[in-house]
Amino acid sequence: MNKNFSVDDHRKRLLYMQIMYAFGAFMSVFYAFRFSGAFNSPQYTDMMAPLAVAIILGPPSLWYYFKLYRTAAVSLLVTLISMMIMLIYLTGGLFAPGVFWLATIPLATAILFGTRGAISGYFIIFATCLVFWINHKMGVAPNIISSTDIFREEMTLNLFAFFGFTILTTHVYLRKEAVYTQTLREKNNDVENLLRVLLHDIANTLSSMTLQLIRAKEEQSTGTVELEKMERAVHEINNLLTQVRHLKSVKDGKTKLPLRPMSLAKILSDIYETAESLAQPKGIKLSLEIGREKMLVNAEKTILGNVVLLNIISNAVKFSHPGDRIDIRAFTNATNVVIEIQDYGVGIPEAIQKNLFDIGSQTNRAGTQGEKGTGYGMPLVKEYIQMLGGTITVISRESATESQPQGTIVTLKLPLAN
Repeated sequence: MNKNFSVDDHRKRLLYMQIMYAFGAFMSVFYAFRFSGAFNSPQYTDMMAPLAVAIILGPPSLWYYFKLYRTAAVSLLVTLISMMIMLIYLTGGLFAPGVFWLATIPLATAILFGTRGAISGYFIIFATCLVFWINHKMGVAPNIISSTDIFREEMTLNLFAFFGFTILTTHVYLRKEAVYTQTLREKNNDVENLLRVLLHDIANTLSSMTLQLIRAKEEQSTGTVELEKMERAVHEINNLLTQVRHLKSVKDGKTKLPLRPMSLAKILSDIYETAESLAQPKGIKLSLEIGREKMLVNAEKTILGNVVLLNIISNAVKFSHPGDRIDIRAFTNATNVVIEIQDYGVGIPEAIQKNLFDIGSQTNRAGTQGEKGTGYGMPLVKEYIQMLGGTITVISRESATESQPQGTIVTLKLPLAN
């Protein structure tokens, strides 16, 4: 049973569950009468009656009244599979006219419970066929079909029912797939349009800000430090917007990422002032330890510095207590440049840590002073690092151990440039 399914996933599968329920309820009632009629074996009706009642009353009660999807689905599958195996067993086992119905077990379990359900379905088929084969070899398998005419009639009924079931299921799947694809396409178009508007409007606003800064500096006899900082910030945002446009083109296959050998030591030195300004309001001390070598990596300055490193440092500040420290270390090994950013803050809960790089998971949480987050930062960082040919690992503890203090250490590895 796949526990990763959300409530919405369960509701999407409700239609398949309803098809299985309707088909199973009809077949259980049909064969309850068929045992007494064509098969002339009314003694087996007592075995069918409890299953028929369980199929008809159990799943809808669990789903509609108690809202227990998984319990209802398990109840439905167990009763349907039990009825199917019992019918095949009583009508000849491996040589029964409806033995091919066993092939629907993995389909049903996969639709309702995903990969684990499919594997369970395969195991059920294997175990059932093994038992049928052993019974056949031992000569103990019952067969209530008394004549060739009844066998042919039963085979015909099963074939028509099987074709009807597969056609209906396939039709429903194709319709739902078409709706799902259309919904995804509309959402993608909305995101694309929003991104275009956002990039266009921010670019226009920054162009206006740049013009105003130039005029302000011209009116001053000497440029103030504040104006110079604002100018650098605007310049970096402009660079970032340019890279976002370019990255989108890269992902669309229209161009390539503009990588060139750059000194990691210089990139770290350039962003250090910004990093200190992030840490200053909380009184957090930054420690920067860089090797003497240049540590050349194939990168793009704005992406590696502003998008990747400052994002990680910002997270470290957010989840550190006032007065803590953050250690930043960079060194080389035989093939890589290694960057370690370590804080001694609250750490990352294990549940969040498992999905830290999954953009679809809920990983945002407030910082030590209520700072807000979106949860998109680390997935984007990993994507950029992979574009640069590197890797990222995160080790975090909510309490100190003998081998590691409390807090989080993020390790980046980037290949050395030739």
